[in-house]
Amino acid sequence: MMKYLFLPYNISISFRRYFQNMKKEVSASRKYMRLFLPCIVCFSWVMLITSLWAIPAQSHSLSDDSTAKAKELRETASVKTSVAAIKMTVQNVDVTRFPEVRLIVDAFSSDGVPLDTLTIKDIKVVENGVEKKVLSIDKISVKERIPVDFIFVIDVTGTMQAHINGVKSNVEKFVETLVSRGIDYRLGLVLFSDFVEKTYQPTTDVKEFLRWLSTVWASGGFDEKENALEALAETKIMKWRPPANRVALMITDAPYHQRGEGGNGRTKYTTQSIIDTLRANSVRTFCIAPPTIKEYKTIADGTNGIVFDIAKPFATILDQYSTQLTNLYAVTYRTDQAAIPDSLNVGILDQNNREIIRKIIPVVEIGRKLIIENLLFPTGSFALPDSVYELEVIREFLTNKPKVKILIEGHTDSRGSKKGNLLLSERRAHAVREYLLRKNIRPERITIKGLGDTRPIATNDTDFGRKINRRTEIVIIEK
Repeated sequence: MMKYLFLPYNISISFRRYFQNMKKEVSASRKYMRLFLPCIVCFSWVMLITSLWAIPAQSHSLSDDSTAKAKELRETASVKTSVAAIKMTVQNVDVTRFPEVRLIVDAFSSDGVPLDTLTIKDIKVVENGVEKKVLSIDKISVKERIPVDFIFVIDVTGTMQAHINGVKSNVEKFVETLVSRGIDYRLGLVLFSDFVEKTYQPTTDVKEFLRWLSTVWASGGFDEKENALEALAETKIMKWRPPANRVALMITDAPYHQRGEGGNGRTKYTTQSIIDTLRANSVRTFCIAPPTIKEYKTIADGTNGIVFDIAKPFATILDQYSTQLTNLYAVTYRTDQAAIPDSLNVGILDQNNREIIRKIIPVVEIGRKLIIENLLFPTGSFALPDSVYELEVIREFLTNKPKVKILIEGHTDSRGSKKGNLLLSERRAHAVREYLLRKNIRPERITIKGLGDTRPIATNDTDFGRKINRRTEIVIIEK
């Protein structure tokens, strides 16, 4: 009914826009508007009266079935609204204690507030459609080492210099925060204006990332919009690590061009098509942008990301962002599968059986990293501890997956010389390899590498931090 009441207004508005467009090409358009607008309004009222004449007949024709359908739709909509209040993403999967499976998930509200009070009573897990008992829900420790590849997508037009400087000044602290919270990071970069200016593949070297930024000086920007969509599309050609979560961090203060616009900034993308592209490539998008530009919220929501207000201090934004990204839980359940599968079809439901997330998770994937828990070496030692339960899990995994090849990485704390630590880390990796060889795992399936103290997962200023840095990790390199 309401749409008919607004019909005259909508028609008059449409004709007004038509004549406004004619103004650019015909100087006499104002004369035409004054002449014809009263006629348009009169015609619209005639259309309204004619349309309203038929409404009672349509209303009386509604059946009980139609009423029931409308009620059903309302109920469905209310369910969707309720589910949307919680956002969860599966970041990784740990099968080192198979048949126990640990899903590494983040959890936050629809407005970006981390949910740090999740309990075992709050969610259910289903595997291949069958509900599984949730054994525990625990906050993630720094030992988990969740791999995340970050691509900074930065507008480099004239008004952006202060924000670029903000990235330069805070990215090292940002990385330190990621490491302290168990994130195994890499940083990439895309620079754009009306065009994609430069693309840099991800690196673990923060100083290299800063060198990229040091060459940037914001300039140009002759029209209001920039080509953010083509810049986001560069994520298609990024050399992502197979096991890594993919994150794009868009930083801009301007709206963007879309398909169909001429001049500078031409693109084949629309808001919806770039969302589809990002989803297809599993890229989660966070936007640091003016909240008044609603399109960025649409992109963020469409890829399970969040928008941050660019007007806030950049240090505050990155701290909020790292908090969002590292608010992680380990959800542990027991599977009935006899052997470790190549993938798990997992769903997470709330207590009312409403689906929060469903995902097919690859378990055996090139580049995936398995942490050998409790295999922590004494200071200066490469002797295996008495308990080797975790190594038996790895052995069983390799036995069940005869085509899988692995890289064993050895690590140390920061005490001792660089050369000595490198040798010690190699010996630790070698000790693990020898154990697996004694268990009939073929030698050509196992490669070793010592990394010394170059990749700490905790501070080396405490006994606990040094302890968990003296570790060994398994990386799948072929399957």
